[in-house]
Amino acid sequence: LIGGATTSKMHTAVKIAPQYSQPVVHVLDASRSVVVCASLLDASMRGDYIDDVKEQYAELREEHYASLEERKFYPLEKARAMRYHIDFKLRPPPAAPKMLGTKVLLNYPLERLIAAIDWNPFFQVWQLRGTYPNRGYPKIFNDANVGPEAKRLFSDAQAMLKEIVDGKLLEARGVIGLYPANSVV
Repeated sequence: LIGGATTSKMHTAVKIAPQYSQPVVHVLDASRSVVVCASLLDASMRGDYIDDVKEQYAELREEHYASLEERKFYPLEKARAMRYHIDFKLRPPPAAPKMLGTKVLLNYPLERLIAAIDWNPFFQVWQLRGTYPNRGYPKIFNDANVGPEAKRLFSDAQAMLKEIVDGKLLEARGVIGLYPANSVV
């Protein structure tokens, strides 16, 4: 099973699956892996499921390679000559960051992270999708079909987050790295 934020179904079909003799399946997130595993472990479903995945991946590979034929690649020297030029007299460079290098964040305030949560994947995992124009957070709450359930689920999540923050049940840690960069050409 292949998944996570750094992969896609296309990447799995083009780069990963061809390297293995056994089934390779891209899974959008952990909540969907149960269905995939069940399909792979059920003897009555396994063959058809694997054939479907292989067929889908073959189509994706064909689509990918066809798109490469349409791309126009330039020799390195020509590409460098065509690069975007910035006139820093007309457009001053951005201000330098206050910090360069690596900074370790220990016990970062969870309250600040909660404000930055993207709730859309949360609702997708629970298979709650509003209809246009009520797709996505917070518009999903206005949807006639899934709005009430989305509100209830969101309320439960907020209560759980409050319990985690108030009880100091989790500690957030992180690392930030900002380094100087410039063109070498």
